[in-house]
Amino acid sequence: MTNTISIRRTAFLWLAGLMATIGVCAAAASYFLVQNEASDFLDNQLRQIALYVGDARSSPATGPDSGAPHDPEDDFVIQVWDVAGKPLRLSHPAVDIPRQQATGFADISTGSDNWRVYTLAAPDRTVQVSQDTMVREELATDAALQAALPIIVLIPLSLLTLSWIIDRIMARLNRLAVAVASRDAAADDPVPIDDVPAELIPFVSSINRLLARLRALLGRQRRFISDAAHELRTPLSALQIQIDNLRHDDRDGRFSQRLTELEAGIGRATGLVSKLLRLARYDAHETAPAPQPIDLVQLALDSVARLNPLAENRRIDLGITRQDKAIAIGSLDDFEIILGNLIDNAVRYTPPCGTVDVAVVVAGQEARIEIRDTGPGIAEDEMPRVFERFFRARPQDSEGSGLGLAIAKAAAERQGVRLTLAMREDERGLVACLIARMAS
Repeated sequence: MTNTISIRRTAFLWLAGLMATIGVCAAAASYFLVQNEASDFLDNQLRQIALYVGDARSSPATGPDSGAPHDPEDDFVIQVWDVAGKPLRLSHPAVDIPRQQATGFADISTGSDNWRVYTLAAPDRTVQVSQDTMVREELATDAALQAALPIIVLIPLSLLTLSWIIDRIMARLNRLAVAVASRDAAADDPVPIDDVPAELIPFVSSINRLLARLRALLGRQRRFISDAAHELRTPLSALQIQIDNLRHDDRDGRFSQRLTELEAGIGRATGLVSKLLRLARYDAHETAPAPQPIDLVQLALDSVARLNPLAENRRIDLGITRQDKAIAIGSLDDFEIILGNLIDNAVRYTPPCGTVDVAVVVAGQEARIEIRDTGPGIAEDEMPRVFERFFRARPQDSEGSGLGLAIAKAAAERQGVRLTLAMREDERGLVACLIARMAS
C-alpha cells in the first residue's frame, strides 16, 4: 500500500509544533525576566518595611541600611502622625505630602511630583505610605517590555521557520510538477503517486485518466493515417498501371497530353500518401535505425544529384559551393529525408533561372549543411509557422503539399539535430541549415 502524506495534516502538525514552541519559549523568557524585576521591587519593599516598622523616632538615613545598594527613586515615602497630628516618623523629611484624613487610596500632586498615596487612619495614629507615580509607570513599562521582548525576538524566527516548513511541504508539489513536465510525449506509464500528498491523489489520478484517453486518441489517429495511406497506395498504383496501359495503346497520341496530366496528378497524390505515411511513423515514435557514421559531403552530393532533374526542369542552377570534410553519427535514412526535403523546398519556391547553393561548413564541433536559394523568402510573421503541417508560405500557388518541412522537423527531432530557417543577408532568398554535431 502506498504511504500517502496529507498536506493538511503535515501543515497542521508543523504549525502546531511551531506555535507550541513559541508559546513555551515566550512564557519561559517572560517569566524569568519579569521575575527578576518583581524580585528587585519586592526586595526593596522588604527593606523599607524593615526600616520603618515600629515607632522608633530615629531617622532611617542614619540607620545601618543607609549604604544598601538600591535605587532611591524606588523608595516609599512613609509618614506617621499621632492622634494630635504630630509627626512621629518621616522617611523623607524633604517631601511634604499632606496628611489625609480618611483611610484609602488617593492621587496627590506636590509641585512637579505626583504621588499614589495610601492612608491608614487608626484611632491612635495615622500612617501614610506614598510612591511616585512615575516610578509605578516605569515599573509597569519595564514589565510590559520584558514580557513582549521574547515575542518580538521569536516572531522573525517563527517566520523563518514557517517559510522553511512551507518550502518543505511545497517541495513535494514541485517534484510532482517536474515529474509531469519532464514526461516524454510517448510515455505510456501513468504519473507515479508514491510521493504525492493525499489531497492531490484525485487530481493526479484524473491526469492519468486524461493521459490514457489522449494516448488512445492519438493511437487511433496514427492508425487511421497509416491505414488510409496504405489503402490509398493500392488504388493509386492500379491507376498508374492503367495509365501505362492506355499510353501503350494510344498509337495516334490523342490522349497523350491528358494522360500526362493525369499521371502527374497521381504522382502528386502518391507523394502525399507517402509523406502522410512517413509522418504517421514519426508520430508513432518508431525506433530509429541503428546510428552509423555519415559523410555529410557525400550526403549533400547524393541529394543534389537526386534532385538535379527537378532543378533542370525548372531551370534552376543547383550545385554545391563548399565541401568541408564532416562526419556525423545518425540514421542515413533520416538525414536523407531531412536534406532532401530542404533542397526540394528550395527548388520549388525558387523562380526560373534562380540558384540554389548547397554548402557543407564545419565550425568547431558542429557541421552545417546550408541551402541558400534566390526565392521569395518567408515573411517574418509566417516564420514561426513554417514547420506546421500543411502550412504553405506565400506565394500559395507554388507546388507542394505543405508537409516537407514538417517531416524534416520530425526527422531532425528523432536524430537530435537542429533545423533553422532565416532570410539571406541580402534579403534575396532563404537560408535553411541542418546543424549536427561532429563525430568524435
